[in-house]
Amino acid sequence: MTADRWAAIAESGGARALRVGGWFGRLLGRRLSVLLLWPAALYYFARTPHARRGSRQYLERLWASAEGRTALGSRPDTRMVLRHIHEFGVALYDRMMVWGGALDAMTVEHDGSDRIFEVAGSGRGALLLGAHLGSIDMLWFLSQKYDLVVNVVAFYGNAEHINSFFQSLAPDSKVRLIDIDPGSVRAAFEIRACVERGEFVVILADRVAPGKTGRVASTSFLGRPAYFPLAPFLLACVLDCPAYLTLCLRRGDARYETVLRPLSDGRHRERHERDKHAHELLERYVTLLEAFCVRHPFQWFNYYEFWDAGDA
Repeated sequence: MTADRWAAIAESGGARALRVGGWFGRLLGRRLSVLLLWPAALYYFARTPHARRGSRQYLERLWASAEGRTALGSRPDTRMVLRHIHEFGVALYDRMMVWGGALDAMTVEHDGSDRIFEVAGSGRGALLLGAHLGSIDMLWFLSQKYDLVVNVVAFYGNAEHINSFFQSLAPDSKVRLIDIDPGSVRAAFEIRACVERGEFVVILADRVAPGKTGRVASTSFLGRPAYFPLAPFLLACVLDCPAYLTLCLRRGDARYETVLRPLSDGRHRERHERDKHAHELLERYVTLLEAFCVRHPFQWFNYYEFWDAGDA
């Protein structure tokens, strides 16, 4: 199953599930709501064989390494796949809660996030390269809490219902959304303008765009070749701005940790150097991403056959 097919499945059921979750959350409270996510996860497990296969493939890739075996504790089986899907449900529940104004109910720790304030104080913009690991929404709302301007780049057309639902929860949100149109360069000019104003631009850099528009690169991820978009890393070179791996990972019930790791210092690169440097940035990003997947093995939410996505 490809990323664009997975996006279509997420759109079709995600908004309905979040509305039901919001109702239960208000009525039953967090503890009981999270418990009720188990039957929801079981239903999703039964109805989406492609997600089951994608989860199992990822867990088997983890198990293939010594570090992954330590993290998982036992060979991946059906119960482990169900646990993986349940974790996705918890992430969606918490996502809905923070969009509904419950950020203060979450405990957030910081690992390297002070660099954000250093960059903001310098007046320079930066690229924050995230992943479908953990909950990037927590990072957006923390940025607002500290009055940092954040622009989020994505193919919002693939999740129109979900994102309109989130906007209905937080109509005064300062997060700016930049929608990518595969047939237009408008987004690239918007991103440049944001960086020149000293703002932050968030891009999830671990999923090839629907239809595989733009440039992709193959690199080893968890021991097997996988395809990643090259555009976010080329952007860092073209814009001459710092780039960071940026994650927000669940450490316990209603407890998260923001993570920031430098990828590029934003030094100017000549045109003939950019392609080589972009590939180097991608390698650094993937190496760090592997390490955090091992630390948080059930928070990787690319539920499709990731390593086969570029084979056709």
